[in-house]
Amino acid sequence: MTLSTPDISDNHPDLDFLPYQFESYGAKRSFFGQVETIKAPDDNSKVKGILATPGEGRVLIVDGGESRKVALLGDQIAANAYENQWAGIIIIGCVRDVEILNSIDIGILALGAVPKKSSKLDRGVIGEALVLNGIDVKQGDWVYCDSNGAIISQEEIK
Repeated sequence: MTLSTPDISDNHPDLDFLPYQFESYGAKRSFFGQVETIKAPDDNSKVKGILATPGEGRVLIVDGGESRKVALLGDQIAANAYENQWAGIIIIGCVRDVEILNSIDIGILALGAVPKKSSKLDRGVIGEALVLNGIDVKQGDWVYCDSNGAIISQEEIK
């Protein structure tokens, strides 16, 4: 599927988009899939755990609370996500290992990059409905992403 979020938005003007200015970090510049959610307050333990499981083409949306204190995704976790067939990862926070992330054939959107790794205290919640800058996102929704942004739909767009 050739993906253009502006075209999707034009054809489905009722759909919400995630109102953030994302940077693209993975080698795959457009991606889509069913949503899995995680709330991860400056701790990527749950992110690492879920991306080690079969992704089946899903997209993980990580609510990092827009924190720029630590990275919630690095090269090793992203490579594991690719190997486990995740379509992409959206971090409402930061990543690290940018040069290596750019070579991994997975979609990655994040707010920025920082060098510091996160704590490993197993904090966070998987599968919880998120409210991201006023937009409701829940497990099982669909997300469509490219360099223009990320559109959320409750149904798959064909």
